Amino acid sequence: GRGGPTLVVGTMGDDVPEGTDPPQRKRPRDEDSLAIVASAQKQQHSGMFRDQTIRHVMLVAERLKGLEDPEPAVLLEVLDDLGDYVVDERVLDRTKIGKEVANLQKHSDLAVASKAKGLIVQWKKDRETRNKVIKSFREKAELSMQDARKLEEGLFNAACPLGLLEGEGFRSYQRNFLRISQHLRKQGAGNLRQRLSDGELRLEEVAFRPDEDLQTEAQRQQILADRLSGLQEAMGGAQEVEGTVTQEYMCPRCRSNHTLYKDVQTGWHNDQQ
Repeated sequence: GRGGPTLVVGTMGDDVPEGTDPPQRKRPRDEDSLAIVASAQKQQHSGMFRDQTIRHVMLVAERLKGLEDPEPAVLLEVLDDLGDYVVDERVLDRTKIGKEVANLQKHSDLAVASKAKGLIVQWKKDRETRNKVIKSFREKAELSMQDARKLEEGLFNAACPLGLLEGEGFRSYQRNFLRISQHLRKQGAGNLRQRLSDGELRLEEVAFRPDEDLQTEAQRQQILADRLSGLQEAMGGAQEVEGTVTQEYMCPRCRSNHTLYKDVQTGWHNDQQ
């Protein structure tokens, strides 16, 4: 139902990772649905279903064009349906649904006019917010428009997997934007801008990466040095921690690759062996 935790799952044949349930093509309408979907789909996001969204919204646009003097209840149902979908800039450009909905802002039925206006305001707000981020990425990383859009799209998918650029989704979008921007400003060997230019990292995946994957070589070495210093202080400075700082190995306990190693000789011998 529309008000309960059960959501409509897409069945249009979109590819999803093997062994996982397909992501919801519609956005949840209440907090219970939000919690249920978010906990089950940590790696899935609304962008995986954009093509299906475009197809569906195109059908809605065609339906609106074909309606002759429809009842307000019919229009409200169509608008409610549109409100469940992630209508981003690409969807708006491909489907032209914005024009059809904008025409309903002057409808004689106040409920229809209000619903149409609310959708237009929300779509415009989301579009302006995301375009500001795209512009910022272009300036900070000297990216082309196409690459800046890919970087922002990855940010949106990582921060707002359900397509909701509001509430916690918007706060996560802001936090991750600032996080990525800080990495883009860093200079030195292994900086993020250079790694993007070299194709070492995919633009769409940057926002999904933890900070340690986006740091420069100097930052990683400094963190290792700080951890070593902290370890020495924790030991009261009574003894020096022996070993060589490296990222070539993985700790079997914590699975971190921020490690120390030292050569140790083992075995025994005597004069007869």
